[in-house]
Amino acid sequence: MDLMTVDKLNFFYGRHQALKSVNLPIRKNAITSLIGPSGCGKTTLLRCFNRMHDLYPGNRYEGRISLRDQNILSGDIDLISLRSRLGMVFQKPTPFPMSVFDNIAYGLRLRKVKNKNALAERVEKALKQAALWDEVKDRLGDNAAGLSGGQQQRLVIARTLAVEPEVILFDESTSALDPISTQKIEELMVELKKEVTIVAVTHNMQQAARVSDYTALMYLGELMEYGDTKSIFTRPKHKMTEEYVSGRFG
Repeated sequence: MDLMTVDKLNFFYGRHQALKSVNLPIRKNAITSLIGPSGCGKTTLLRCFNRMHDLYPGNRYEGRISLRDQNILSGDIDLISLRSRLGMVFQKPTPFPMSVFDNIAYGLRLRKVKNKNALAERVEKALKQAALWDEVKDRLGDNAAGLSGGQQQRLVIARTLAVEPEVILFDESTSALDPISTQKIEELMVELKKEVTIVAVTHNMQQAARVSDYTALMYLGELMEYGDTKSIFTRPKHKMTEEYVSGRFG
């Protein structure tokens, strides 16, 4: 079942066309990896999903992105609501300069959750979902800056989960982490897809092969090939895909 569909999507940074007639399904409760060389458009596509490009003037969309049959590129969409439905985790951990608890509670308070017991329950649930609760349950009042890089990234994931998104967008979210922290995030992603849909940009072919159910290869703003991950890595339809996933491209 498709949770989102991308139809004939073009995207422009001013006069520069960064995406060219992209068509892509995003399956519900699955991990879709976006792969391709630097500058191919994968992060640009990812940021179209929650309209991050709207933060900068002169950017323009054409086409349609449907989320549960609603066109999220429509001019009357509520962007605050949209970005709570499609949370984003960036390359470098971005904890707020506040306590562990307040980091998780921040989005909940914006959504008018004020009851202390309700906040505590939601914070605990999110930290457990992010496999972080046991490590920080006695440090909830400490500044989040004191956590390790891997813990900070899981904190950001917990902060995203607290507002109960439908989709989490991962933008190279393990590239700044050590192998052990990367493994924890990958295991977490696989566990989380039971509850949310995940779209992940990665340069790591082994990671895409390990965690994703579907893989899309981008090149020069175009979608070159899409399919289930096993087929993309073992029986690709295009020579370029075969060369890229085997490390012979470029």
